[in-house]
Amino acid sequence: MSDARVPFVGDFRELEQGSPDGLSLRSAVRAEAPVNARELVKYLQNGALLAATTTLVRDVLAPDNPVIGELHLLTDGHWLWYSGLAHYVEHYHLALDVQFIAHAQANGWTVPQLDDTDLLALEAVLLGDDTD
Repeated sequence: MSDARVPFVGDFRELEQGSPDGLSLRSAVRAEAPVNARELVKYLQNGALLAATTTLVRDVLAPDNPVIGELHLLTDGHWLWYSGLAHYVEHYHLALDVQFIAHAQANGWTVPQLDDTDLLALEAVLLGDDTD
């Protein structure tokens, strides 16, 4: 569902909703939390809801595979990510795309307020219905 104009962060291949040619979630795990980890997790948790489902997401890295929430597609108006990404960053200290981190930091670790018009325009880009 991604478009070159709307980059995706965290669609790791091990995730059920991930991309088969995506990066490896396991290889992104780090022993220590990244700088500004708390701010990054909060940023990911506060993404604007672009699409919601009732599909349950499980922690694919945990031996007991617990449910970590429902699957939602979130955005900051530029980047897209799945709702479970914050869990993996918080618990497994994932290394994420440096461009995404720089973007979040440039936003002051605060997701911009998006209104319905913003979200509909983003949806149009993703669905190929935009007029650009």
